[in-house]
Amino acid sequence: MPWWRMAAAMTAAVWYGPLWPLVLGLALALLARRRGGSAGGWMWPALAYLYAVVVLQLALEARLPEHLNGEEMVFVGRVVSLPETHGGVHYGQTGINQSALLEGRVSAPERRWPGRHRLRVSYWNPDPPLRAGEWIRARLRLYRPRGTYNEAGFDSERYFLAEGIDARATVRAVEARWGGGGLPGWRQAVSDRIVGHLAVSPHGAAVVPALVVADRRGLPAPLWDLFRETGTAHLLAISGLHLTLVSGMIWWLGRVLFGPAAQWLYRPLRRIPLALLAWPPAVTAAWGYAALAGFSLPTQRAALMISVLALAVCRRRPRPPLGVLALALFVVLLWDPLAALSASLWLSFGAVLAILLIAGTGGPWLWAGLPLVMGVISAVMFDSWTWASPVANAVLVPLFSVLIVPLALSGAIFDWPALSLGAATGVEAAVALMAMLARFTPGAPPVLTGMAAAALLLAVALATLRAWPWPRRMLPLLMVPWLWPQNAAPPPGQLRMTVFDVGQGQAVALRTHGHLLLYDTGPAWPGGSVGASVLEPWLRRQRLRPSITVISHGDLDHAGGLRDLREPGLLLSGEPDRTVGAAPCQAGQSWTLDGVTFRFLWPRDQAWQGNDASCVLWVEAGPHRVLLTGDITHQVEYRLLGQVAPVTVLVLSHHGSDTGTSRAWVSRLQPRWAVASAGYGNRFGHPAPAVLERLEAAGVTVLRTDRAGMIEFQLGATDNAAPITRWRDDHGRPWHGPGGWRW
Repeated sequence: MPWWRMAAAMTAAVWYGPLWPLVLGLALALLARRRGGSAGGWMWPALAYLYAVVVLQLALEARLPEHLNGEEMVFVGRVVSLPETHGGVHYGQTGINQSALLEGRVSAPERRWPGRHRLRVSYWNPDPPLRAGEWIRARLRLYRPRGTYNEAGFDSERYFLAEGIDARATVRAVEARWGGGGLPGWRQAVSDRIVGHLAVSPHGAAVVPALVVADRRGLPAPLWDLFRETGTAHLLAISGLHLTLVSGMIWWLGRVLFGPAAQWLYRPLRRIPLALLAWPPAVTAAWGYAALAGFSLPTQRAALMISVLALAVCRRRPRPPLGVLALALFVVLLWDPLAALSASLWLSFGAVLAILLIAGTGGPWLWAGLPLVMGVISAVMFDSWTWASPVANAVLVPLFSVLIVPLALSGAIFDWPALSLGAATGVEAAVALMAMLARFTPGAPPVLTGMAAAALLLAVALATLRAWPWPRRMLPLLMVPWLWPQNAAPPPGQLRMTVFDVGQGQAVALRTHGHLLLYDTGPAWPGGSVGASVLEPWLRRQRLRPSITVISHGDLDHAGGLRDLREPGLLLSGEPDRTVGAAPCQAGQSWTLDGVTFRFLWPRDQAWQGNDASCVLWVEAGPHRVLLTGDITHQVEYRLLGQVAPVTVLVLSHHGSDTGTSRAWVSRLQPRWAVASAGYGNRFGHPAPAVLERLEAAGVTVLRTDRAGMIEFQLGATDNAAPITRWRDDHGRPWHGPGGWRW
């Protein structure tokens, strides 16, 4: 049975989703049968592909329909996660926000969205707070599980689909609540008890609950960033590595202790080898650890994979290890094809594969190769890579595996504070080591793209194989993908303009042959910003740093990401008093970079405040002109009518609000394209219908980030065409659009 083919077919189905591979597979199976061969080699993968496509479409259709976005409904469900509480500001009011996973269905009188669903709910200033495991009847405002989509950064829509989350919701009112406890309540009690035992160790109190019950609520952002930047963030996620190590330790104990004891107590068991008697407690330990983690989808997959491996061994039929692993992967995907979208599956699978490949070589390769593999996988998962990552993994993977995780689990199971304190001591030592490595590590290396990561993993695997047919001195050639630029720079005199999809905010990158200018940095929110989640990953991927950063004005939706921008270069702002370290931008300032001209048209003086203080930037690249307007209103537009000429691209002011983009302004500029940087389903109604009507009447093509995702223009060539990339249309996956069968 071609397990690896069927696993590959299901993976391709959920990542791409068209039907033509199914027809091709069936045609090849029919052709093989007519020629007298076996049709199974193509038939089974084709059927696996069909099954995964059906599951994908059902999951897409289960999401909140477009026409119900923003609607209120009464929902009855159970809190199935540990609620997270954060402080923040909501519409100008300071308070706390609680978020949790809720499973249930719309109340019986309302059947506009039938079926059982899982929601990510947000509850502002809860009174009283939600408790893990309790049932609630609440009036919710529902939103589609929609996120931003850029070349780099976190893809929240893929995450929602992989985790089975059908909608986001805000709690308007809780009408009734009852029950509680169960597995979620028990996990919360265990976590609270651990935190109480570790009051003397702040880092231990944050990390140990994450290792025992997958509770990362107490993990401060700086500590999470330290794990992520050293390439060890995978240690905080209960995944295949943790379950494999725990089940392996229990298997060893079963062979040495439990098995002999069972054979002494029950004589018929003496006919069974100790190696086989050790598997039932090992598998039980894996599922028990999954229960501690709340049976999250990653732990279910890892435990299922371990169970399949155990069953294959206990059948006592010789199978190659890679074949058994392929069977385990197939069973996991058969259980949940959407698991192929989860990075945790490939982290688990990669860890087990690395152990199988490296363990057979013996010697020090297991301790040298496995940490490097885990560091590479973590770099791809968390979009961070440093020179210290292999060293950190080489030390911390054994430290967590041999000391911290066993002590943490034992302390939680037996309620022995001394063991928990021992685990916390190991965590404190790990954090100290990571801080030292981060302090003395040189600048970040080129970003580890998918191709570079695959090449590095291949180099590690080939280096550890005994039957290596080529000289090992050729392995450094696999590092070449690190040196490949992600995107070639535009020629001198031309401009690449990138409008990022940042929700209700704005961030634009203007790249010339040798320089980069950022215009605005997008919004910020409690615990994050566009600077950290979108701009920095994009800059690392492009291997660029901005020469100039322009903050149009001080509002948070334009300037919020600046706080997480590591090297902004020369900083200019329309409101320098609200932008630390910025010089003012003033009308008349101009410069030329690589044959592209930049000039400020506004503000003329510092008397302007708020939206009308926005820096208005005019850019000329060959025959094309670009105008970026910040949030200016009609009164500024009227003052600039005599200074502007027809443009190729106009970035609409104030996200397309009716406070700008007057009829006279459109008539004067005659843009070929207008770009509205606005959030999906935003409460302000941007871009305004009146503005869209004016632009449509003038024959202007409107591009919107809430529909197109990231938008990229190639400007400056002598021809009239400007190639445009709409990220959702040109690079979108099935979950980035409405569900539906497609070829």
